Amino acid sequence: MATQKALIKLRAFNVTNKNITMGESDILPLLKATLEDKSKVQDRRMKLNEQDNDEDILSYFDWQQSSYIFGMMMRIIPAENGGVISDELFDRETIKISDIDTGNAGERQYKDHYYFALNNSYLITNLSGSYSIDRLQTYINWLLGDVRQENYFETTPITKVPEGVKIEDIRKIEFGDSGVNAKTETSTTEIRTKLKELSGTLLETLLKDSTSLGDINREELVSATLMLKIKAKPEAMAEDDYKRIMGAMTKQITNDSGFTIVAKNGKKYNGAEIKVVKDEYVEKTKSGRIVEEQLKQKMESFLRELNNKQ
Repeated sequence: MATQKALIKLRAFNVTNKNITMGESDILPLLKATLEDKSKVQDRRMKLNEQDNDEDILSYFDWQQSSYIFGMMMRIIPAENGGVISDELFDRETIKISDIDTGNAGERQYKDHYYFALNNSYLITNLSGSYSIDRLQTYINWLLGDVRQENYFETTPITKVPEGVKIEDIRKIEFGDSGVNAKTETSTTEIRTKLKELSGTLLETLLKDSTSLGDINREELVSATLMLKIKAKPEAMAEDDYKRIMGAMTKQITNDSGFTIVAKNGKKYNGAEIKVVKDEYVEKTKSGRIVEEQLKQKMESFLRELNNKQ
């Protein structure tokens, strides 16, 4: 009988500390100290909103010496049916997927989970591309709230120049309606509003040195489709600058079809051809769960590849 395998899409992100200028973020020492202090799952529960009981928790983690941390994020919701997490599980140091099928009905139940691997420079995760990485970024900064002081850790997608394209070949970048959190339950009006909010943020970034920005009527500048034309001379933009700009622009774009690079020859490239991702096959157990150690090693290999490209 052939071994069952799951196809896992690994997304890659840069990790930076917005309070300091240095090659690495130094996030690992802070995480190490925090997790030694918050050894119980109970201490790692972050409520998404004070008006309801949905929570994110770092339910399991494992240190690979001091080079990176591998962990599993879990979202839990008020218990209504199956996948129940009993109160006694929160007194443990970790919770694994197999634990949620045992015990008595408690106050919370499992909704979903994903994995990540993190070092001082990069983050790898199998969090679905339909979700913004802000979901994990928010949790990490919350978890480190007692120790990070003025530091703030930001994650941005690692991007690449589309295969066969040179920087000087890029003519324009387009953001369409479907690009910003375009989920089935989101109305067209909401999409346009979010697109304009993103456009406003981009304008602030691009025009941050302009004292007259506050006098600009953004409604006259921003339409439902944002188009950025590359006017700089080819030699004026280094590849690192391009990747940094693309990472910032694509962070909130959860639909790859909503982001397009147009080359001078008219050929178009969407987000899937711009973001750095890696498809990996991971074995599954008889019960259909992935082999976590194998996934961890796949993520470790990806981290090593990124480190070697520095």
